[in-house]
Amino acid sequence: MTRTEAVAELQALWGILNSDLDDAVAYGKHGDTPYARRALVRAHFALVEGMSYALRQVTLASLRGTPLLTDDEVLLLREERPTIDQQGEVIVLQQYLKFPDSLLFSLRCYVKNHGASFEPDRTHPGWAALKAAVKVRDKITHPKSASAVELSQTDLKLFVEGAQWWKMTMLAMFAACNEADEYWKAELKKQHDVAG
Repeated sequence: MTRTEAVAELQALWGILNSDLDDAVAYGKHGDTPYARRALVRAHFALVEGMSYALRQVTLASLRGTPLLTDDEVLLLREERPTIDQQGEVIVLQQYLKFPDSLLFSLRCYVKNHGASFEPDRTHPGWAALKAAVKVRDKITHPKSASAVELSQTDLKLFVEGAQWWKMTMLAMFAACNEADEYWKAELKKQHDVAG
């Protein structure tokens, strides 16, 4: 996949999943039902995980083959793990990255596309809330009992705090990328002016 294709896919995925989230929010405004709560959690995590994956694909398409990514990072971005089969031959297995750690990895790799410096704030209470909200998502997407699919006020509070952290983090990351882009444009202009 080329960088252009990866960026187009990221934008298309954002459009679809963000629209789903908007629809889930609008549905919930008409009635705070158990279904509306579950739909909101599902839609939000689809957006978060979809964007995390898309950021990795943009990074892979942009930086693969450059010294900006290590061989290990490339394997993780591709969600692959080499191993050997029973004949001693090397095979590559699909390795799904564990969420939410994969989100941090996605953000850290993505900023390399822009030569930016960015570190997600894992000391913010929203990070702990996001990690706890993953368990809320898991219990409704992999239910073990009827009571597991009911979301408590505590579950919703964790979800909201985690969602706010994610939004704040994404905005901060994109701001850092934009700032780096402006810096590098100015540096290139200086070099061009000196050379010209």
